[in-house]
Amino acid sequence: MQPVDNKRATQYQADEVPLLQQPPPNTEAAVPSLLHELKSKHKGPVPSSARLAKRPLAPSLMEPSRKVIRGSPRALALPETNRLGNSSGSDLVIRQELPWDTFKKYYECDLAGTVAVCVRRSGRRGVWAIRQYPCKDADRILGILCSMSHKNVVSAFECFRTSDALYMLSQFHPLTLDHVVACKAFPDQRQLAAIMSQFVDGLSYLDAQNLQHTSLDCASVLMSLDREVQIARIDCCAIQPAGRVQVNDLAPVGRVMMELMQKYVKDDGAVGINNPDRWRNCPAAIEFLSATTSAGLFEELKRQCLLAEIRWAPGDLIGLAWFALISVCTFYSYMPQLDEDE
Repeated sequence: MQPVDNKRATQYQADEVPLLQQPPPNTEAAVPSLLHELKSKHKGPVPSSARLAKRPLAPSLMEPSRKVIRGSPRALALPETNRLGNSSGSDLVIRQELPWDTFKKYYECDLAGTVAVCVRRSGRRGVWAIRQYPCKDADRILGILCSMSHKNVVSAFECFRTSDALYMLSQFHPLTLDHVVACKAFPDQRQLAAIMSQFVDGLSYLDAQNLQHTSLDCASVLMSLDREVQIARIDCCAIQPAGRVQVNDLAPVGRVMMELMQKYVKDDGAVGINNPDRWRNCPAAIEFLSATTSAGLFEELKRQCLLAEIRWAPGDLIGLAWFALISVCTFYSYMPQLDEDE
């Protein structure tokens, strides 16, 4: 191999290098026995990773279950028969046991009657309300609950029944309209429309089910933190004969409206407000309040401008609800309880 001068670069002629003239080595021929041995041992597919779990064999019939059920046997939950004969009512699960094995009570407070605020002991956690009724009213209340299904009337998710009491599990709403009345804020016309539209819908539904609420005021109407208004105190409902709407059926509408507009009702029972200047720019609210004294049907109230023309959205109540929650005191009762596992 001789160097060749080509200006500034030096090149080498590689044609005569001995190693480049030889053919590439035959690696398979070098280790033929090893390759044939490996091929004969792995005729099937090769696992891609040793970390993959092996497919379990069929479980043995003699292998015991790993899940251990503790405590006494649970009572079978069966739907309660609709005692009022209303085919539209949904089946209600009744458990023949106390609710405290399933739910832990944290405190009691006054929310349209005494309610125990609870959290489920296991599974998906959430806040629930449990109301207790005496055993003498259990059949009547269960019959009413089974006959109802409306978004603006409190409903039961399930019930617990013992020889001493009936317990109703329902959605937890932290407010009543009484909290709104007690706070310093007055609802505006759109908020009034949102509240009264839902309240009238719930009350007219009760009337269609031949039920009359005998103790209905702002303290008996629940309110959520975003939009829902629900009539509560179902134990105060009484079955009435079907027929024309009575004056007493529409009277709660005027009382609730009056409390929301001026924070109190008149001592003589008359319907009206003493501060009309506050609502001078809200004629629909004043017209609706006046209509509660003359309307003979719920449909007449629903045709009023406040409910028929004032456009409202569920979010319109958020600010009012949260202000009422943090500014108004609620009566409560709290007693620390120790569980067996604590």
